[in-house]
Amino acid sequence: MDENARVSNEVVIKADGVDFSYRSGEYVSRGVTGINLEVRRGEFLVILGRNGSGKSTLAKLLNGFLIPDEGIVTVMGTDTADENKIYEVRSKVGMVFQNPDNQMVASVVENDVAFGPENLGIPRAEIEERVTEALETVGMSEYRKGSPNKLSGGQKQRIAIAAILAMRPDVVILDESTAMLDPKGRREIMDTVMNLNREKGMTVVLITHYMDEAIEADRIFVMNDGKITASGAPKDVFLNYDKVKAAGLELPVASKVSKALIEAGYDLPFAITDEELAKSICRLKQKI
Repeated sequence: MDENARVSNEVVIKADGVDFSYRSGEYVSRGVTGINLEVRRGEFLVILGRNGSGKSTLAKLLNGFLIPDEGIVTVMGTDTADENKIYEVRSKVGMVFQNPDNQMVASVVENDVAFGPENLGIPRAEIEERVTEALETVGMSEYRKGSPNKLSGGQKQRIAIAAILAMRPDVVILDESTAMLDPKGRREIMDTVMNLNREKGMTVVLITHYMDEAIEADRIFVMNDGKITASGAPKDVFLNYDKVKAAGLELPVASKVSKALIEAGYDLPFAITDEELAKSICRLKQKI
């Protein structure tokens, strides 16, 4: 799908001056402060931050799991604080969490994927259609009749994504959905996410602390101590290394190497992917 056709100017989620704190008796712990952001239809947006930065709190605010203390979050124009509209909000913004085992509700894969639509009262024939389409989208059709318990972590997470897709949301938020997976499982999920966004045009918000997962994003928001401290296209954010470092994050490997070569005096463009770095080095070698 052409990128210009994929990302529109329509704002599907907006946070305006959002603050949120956790309270337990007299104890108050700040979650996020002064959050302003917009998610556009068709966008692949990444929220980066180390543990405790507030990124998962923000994820839950974006689909109404949490309600702001101050400010407002709207989903396609609907205020998430409107109790009468919270079901509508959550049907438009689906969330995939960190632990795939906690998201399994049935002993057969197709039943797990069908659970959401069944609770919506969708007719049986349409549920079958949705389940088939969702499993095809995540590449798990062959496991339809199998048990989720026999799947790998990455495969379970793909089933969790299929279960959300069967609800036909406008936006999918993945909250640290690769954190408990091995490298192969992480790659499976990222391939699935990229297919959803690039080929299907799905709006995706990825919450992560893995820098390499942010490389393909349309935009990145960096969080530190409950605040957004940097935002923009990946290359622009990674070029601003001081803010990345202050947030407790490291550059992707290709950017680290590229930065070191540039600082050593080599005439190279700043790279964020292995492919960009390899091409730059090849061109440099041809000049020598």
